[in-house]
Amino acid sequence: MAQLWLFGGKGGVGKTTSACSTAIWAAKSGINTLLVSSDPAHSTSDSLNFKLNNTPTQVEGIENLWGLELDLEESLENLMPALSSVLENTGSGMSPFMMPNEDLNELKEEVSGLDSAQLMLPGLDEALAFDRLLKYVEDTEYDLIIFDTAPTGHTIRFLSLPELLEVWTTRALKMFRAMGGIKTMLFGGKQEKAIREELERFRKRVAHIRRVISDPKITRFTLVTIPEAMGVAETIRAEKQLSEFNISINGIIINRLTPDLDHEFFKSRREIENKYVNDISEYFKESSIAKIELGKSDVHGFELLNSMGLLLHGEHVDFPRDMNIHKISKNLPIKIRRSKLIEDRGDSSTIKLHLAGAIKEDLSLRAEGNSLFVGINNRENEIILSHLVDVENTSAKFANDVLNLEVPQPLV
Repeated sequence: MAQLWLFGGKGGVGKTTSACSTAIWAAKSGINTLLVSSDPAHSTSDSLNFKLNNTPTQVEGIENLWGLELDLEESLENLMPALSSVLENTGSGMSPFMMPNEDLNELKEEVSGLDSAQLMLPGLDEALAFDRLLKYVEDTEYDLIIFDTAPTGHTIRFLSLPELLEVWTTRALKMFRAMGGIKTMLFGGKQEKAIREELERFRKRVAHIRRVISDPKITRFTLVTIPEAMGVAETIRAEKQLSEFNISINGIIINRLTPDLDHEFFKSRREIENKYVNDISEYFKESSIAKIELGKSDVHGFELLNSMGLLLHGEHVDFPRDMNIHKISKNLPIKIRRSKLIEDRGDSSTIKLHLAGAIKEDLSLRAEGNSLFVGINNRENEIILSHLVDVENTSAKFANDVLNLEVPQPLV
């Protein structure tokens, strides 16, 4: 399981720049890093000057770095695959004369007053983003996943979503019943049952995601702000709201500080900003604080992002190739470990997997040829080895969140 590092804050304070520069810094330090964004404006691609899409893409020119911009419209369509068939097949093969006119008119009125916009519950788009994100958190290919979140208010809406899903589910089912009313009456409620089951599975996934992002062993949350009244107020408010969900802040980035130059305007501006910096430092005295001065140009492209990463985290480290926990970053220290290590000896292999939060009963092993499949909560990770896998004689030990596997080659 990868470590998750979320960057949040109000819009326009530099979350994307902070997330991108951190991702580049981590990758250059030898950490397998996935940079994820849910911004429909594709600001992450713009920041990197490199086009990302809806699947993890190796960032050209930077080893160990992959990027992903989530397509939430596609995720909504995949959430309830029965939706399209319900809408397309409504009334197919049926005669409207089989219902009284008054019933048909009532159905038409109900359908005309419903559309897909009514399904967009506040927080649903964030839920879809986190649902996709969890898939990659549970993928052992990545050591660190950096998530450039939507403005903090959106994240709070997502965290509140489990309590709202019951209302949303009722609204969704009403739409499907109206759209497929005739067919349901004639052929039964199989479609409605399938939709209800899909919604229930989604509700459980949302609850699981909230547990993951409130687990300090897996998730870190850094707030980005600027030294202005609204920025400080939003940051403090965000911390209070996140704490209600047991999410602690590991650090604060104060961005776009006026340079300390010998000029009356800059001195005056800096003096005002220092008051806000002191307010943040006092309120977040238990957290690490990184300060970034306003530069002479916008920060975008690999070179400028790399420079900002060095300001945030110090010189690149040589991340050890072991499964121990190591502290990284000078100004925003976090502790992480690798997700996977494989020692291949030809006739046998040693595999170590970091599976934070997993329990032994949720793990499974199976093999197909040279592939070993490690199941975690019914989601499998495929590990391809240089030899055939003898799963029956594979030894497995799970302790301290690390699964140790000794995989021999089958005897001929």
